[in-house]
Amino acid sequence: MNISIIVLMSFLSFNTLASVFVEKNSVDNIGVIHSVKFENDQSITVYLPDGYIENNYRYPVMYVVDGEKYFLHSIAYQKTLISESKTPPFIVVGINTKNIKRRELLGAKSAELIATFQNQIIPYIDKNYRTHDIRMYFGWEMGGGFALELFAKQPTLFDAYFLASSTNFTQERLDSVNNLLKSKAPTGEFFYYTLGSVESWSLDPHKALSEILTYATRKELNWEFKISASDDHYTTPFDTFNKGLSLYFHDYAPIRFYSLNEFEVFGGMPALKAHYKKRGEHYKISTDIHDETKHYLLNQAINENNFAFFKQYVMEFDGFIESFNYSSGFIVKVGRFYSRNNDLDAAISLYRSELLKHPSNVELQEEMIKLSKR
Repeated sequence: MNISIIVLMSFLSFNTLASVFVEKNSVDNIGVIHSVKFENDQSITVYLPDGYIENNYRYPVMYVVDGEKYFLHSIAYQKTLISESKTPPFIVVGINTKNIKRRELLGAKSAELIATFQNQIIPYIDKNYRTHDIRMYFGWEMGGGFALELFAKQPTLFDAYFLASSTNFTQERLDSVNNLLKSKAPTGEFFYYTLGSVESWSLDPHKALSEILTYATRKELNWEFKISASDDHYTTPFDTFNKGLSLYFHDYAPIRFYSLNEFEVFGGMPALKAHYKKRGEHYKISTDIHDETKHYLLNQAINENNFAFFKQYVMEFDGFIESFNYSSGFIVKVGRFYSRNNDLDAAISLYRSELLKHPSNVELQEEMIKLSKR
């Protein structure tokens, strides 16, 4: 059972801290959640991913407008896929709008909300939690239109934008984005936005944004616009989170090569090391080649009966087979591969190493007996 800490912070005004008090509750199967309350019932809710308390890592942050509706979407995404290394864990900050004048805040008072993001919410999150410099934004409906203004006025505040069924893509906001991109000023790096095909009222402004992004001079700005025949105004957020995040984190999952030729075409070991170095620096994690990638390469060499490649990368990944938590079945597979290629010393050494860890393993004992009779 995880412990959630709810921190309620009341403000004398929208920008002035008044008081703090702490209340502790228990939450099963979700994680640590903090709530920070502002005047006029405005509040943010903060999710800390599994393992946050036990380590010193720094995490990306996803800011979710209309958090009372969509806060759990990005939590479900990462809790489902973290164990498969498909996504990094990340902090989620829900910007709750339930009991405030939402349309006014995202429209006429948008400048005030932008200032609050820049001067209050983000500094608070960065000060009180272990964050690194990847910031993501999600907005639905008016939250999507607001995002264009946010992007144009504060182009480096967020790195990625995920927008669903957006409204209020006004000409002024579109022109501001267009002018920003033509200026070649530094900006965020990624846009993913969706629209249901039934939302005809928003189609033209979305196409206009696509034209702006298509002809943007900043070629490193990646984006995708998806029109869905199966979604409507209320279901597009599911795709926006799932497909959008998978595209944004496409370089995070361990690489798997399904043939040694595919690995060579990729660029071999120099390219692989360069990829993991860039990945590690971007996500603030290890720059080493992922263990799963090492396993895939070694296993593929066995499957293709390429002993020279196998031996080369056993040396490259020195000690990996012995230190990885392999089943005895895979160790036997490796040992028999050594034996078929007349490297009995390597097979015996591997079995001995495993038997030191698992002295009662009958399968390994039988393999050792077979080798002793050769």
